[in-house]
Amino acid sequence: MYVGRIIGVGRSQKGDLIAAYRVSSRSFPNRNVEQLGDTMRIVAQQGSADAASDSPYIAYECLIWNSRFAVVSNGTHTRPIYERLKAGNAPRDAIASVLVGLDREFDQHDTPRICGLVDLAENRLWLGSITATSLSVIPIETRPGQLAYITTYEFPLPRTEQIDQDLDAVDPNAVCSHITRESVFSQFENPVCAASWIGSTSGHKTATFNSID
Repeated sequence: MYVGRIIGVGRSQKGDLIAAYRVSSRSFPNRNVEQLGDTMRIVAQQGSADAASDSPYIAYECLIWNSRFAVVSNGTHTRPIYERLKAGNAPRDAIASVLVGLDREFDQHDTPRICGLVDLAENRLWLGSITATSLSVIPIETRPGQLAYITTYEFPLPRTEQIDQDLDAVDPNAVCSHITRESVFSQFENPVCAASWIGSTSGHKTATFNSID
């Protein structure tokens, strides 16, 4: 099954909060994820046909964090949500206002904008999405070892049944591996790259996966 990009939020077996992102692509497979400071960005692979493109659908920030929040998304809405959180907006309001303002991606597929949010201070997780016909922003309840997910195609709206029950990852590298090729995610085609973040009030760790590594 092809589901496009994947957002995951959940809890490790130790109870630490997780944000994860995976690019699956049929049209633009020549992409990597790179970390620069407290942000991760999807970029075109050097020397590829996409390297000269300035399309925001090919290159964008996918994960940003600070000592309280982590925001993960499939496009240019990552930074605006993060900036609204820094300005004092509540998570629901930050996500909803940005998604409504930007709307879905106006490409040939009306690709939904999807996102996840981790709030360490409140020990809470959120998922949000906007499609051509709907808007959804909800807090997500997961137990340790669970990862809730949404995808750009097939599963764009947060639902209680979209929770992977088999997350045994204890570090960010294992989270990248899990969302790329394990459990329910092994059924989703065309993985390209992935990023992950695990955090608690004592700090955070990150990892990336690129198919050409």
